[in-house]
Amino acid sequence: GGFSFFSSTMTQCKTQLDTFRGWAGKSSDISYYLNSHHIDIHAWACLEFARPISVTAMASNGIADDRLERKGIEDTITLMVQWENRADQSLGTAIYMASWAAPRADCHTQQYFHYMGHKGEVRADQCHRGYSWATDDSGFANLNPLYMKYTPNSTGHFAGQNGYGYQSLEQFVAAAEAINAGTLTPEGCTRQGILATIDSTLVVTAILEAGRMSLDLASAPIEISYDEAGIVPTGLLVKD
Repeated sequence: GGFSFFSSTMTQCKTQLDTFRGWAGKSSDISYYLNSHHIDIHAWACLEFARPISVTAMASNGIADDRLERKGIEDTITLMVQWENRADQSLGTAIYMASWAAPRADCHTQQYFHYMGHKGEVRADQCHRGYSWATDDSGFANLNPLYMKYTPNSTGHFAGQNGYGYQSLEQFVAAAEAINAGTLTPEGCTRQGILATIDSTLVVTAILEAGRMSLDLASAPIEISYDEAGIVPTGLLVKD
């Protein structure tokens, strides 16, 4: 069925602000960094039958400004996006929230989403994978061994090849080699739907950039314009 509602949350501990001190609030923001993940998931699932048409962004601040001792850094950015189903022009709404001002938690990244369509829904808790540990020194933590194995194997060699963090890089390198060898084209890579390409992420980029524009214009709504076929984003306009 058609798209109705999507809500996502992705937060990291405020110590990340120290890690990204060099660019935080200067050349990028927390929405580009974290919201991009869930927007990409949502777009991958829905672009065949729906498209985003407008974006309004809001933000909170104070923590990052104090920690990094400069002004103009958003702690948390929330994008509110109006989607349209292509078949009947019915509307859906999406809320994407990202923050790097959270307290230290039981895992590095708190992340989850809720998708509701016209005929069903999906809820995903992506930060609790069923693995936890506790020590006297470090306390309690939830682990994600599916992402990467950092410890070596019994012979002292790297053993993280089965983690999805490694496999995504492996698939990118394999695709680049195939394109350079002439056995795959960038268009073919997009059609495979496995890796993010410039073509497949145009809508994701449009949403993120519209969110930045909205924040810079005091949360003004930004409309996404499309080509004649209504598929490829062509521009961003401030809504009257």
